[in-house]
Amino acid sequence: MGQIAVVTGGTAGIGLACAKKFLDDGGTVVISGRSAERGRKAIAELGAGGRARYIPCDVTDPKQVTSLIEETVDEHRRIDVLVNNAGGVTDDGRPVSEVDDDALDRAFTLNVNSAFWACRAVLPHMLPRGYGRIVNMSSIAGKTGAAGLVGYTTAKHALIGFTKTLAKEVTTRGVTANAVCPGITDTEMIPRELQGAIETAGVDFGQAAAYYTGDLGRMVEPSEVAAVVAVLVSPQGGAISGAAISVDGGFTQY
Repeated sequence: MGQIAVVTGGTAGIGLACAKKFLDDGGTVVISGRSAERGRKAIAELGAGGRARYIPCDVTDPKQVTSLIEETVDEHRRIDVLVNNAGGVTDDGRPVSEVDDDALDRAFTLNVNSAFWACRAVLPHMLPRGYGRIVNMSSIAGKTGAAGLVGYTTAKHALIGFTKTLAKEVTTRGVTANAVCPGITDTEMIPRELQGAIETAGVDFGQAAAYYTGDLGRMVEPSEVAAVVAVLVSPQGGAISGAAISVDGGFTQY
């Protein structure tokens, strides 16, 4: 029997690649996002013959996050896999001395609170069954610093800390929790990720991209990140929990 997976931010980029991989492996997937049009396009691209569904969800709203989980359980009776992929850069390149409280709050709501809300909603459906796989999508920004991206880097570090704490609480009960930390990945989000470095360091896009791609010499492909996620969420991935796995071509090396 294939696994039932929920992927937030699943209409494009890494999230869509994860959805494709789950379907290829015989699973059923629910993807979420804020744009109904992008959701329809993603479902058409997935072409899964009814094994993929889009549910609109703004992950900065805890009620919508809870509704996403409950609606999926109502339809499929369970959730085996949760991938908290929704997130992104909310910074505008300002240094720490100029960042206001609201800017930091926005970064945490999108990148940390959203994952917390989803985990809180899904655990009552995983723990009684003694099985579940949770992946929180962090970033190399969760392992390094990046000038001009104080909100994003701080939030992605916090997401790793949350994941490790979650793993300590649930692994003994058959649920694993891991973070994946992609490097610069070939998605539409890349210009925003690099904007802080570009504005603060005074370099151009090519120079910033070259630095963050490191020894790999190219951007990571979304399918490469999805392949790592697939291992973590597989039934055979039960011994991996509390990890923060880099997929960055050796940029961080841990």
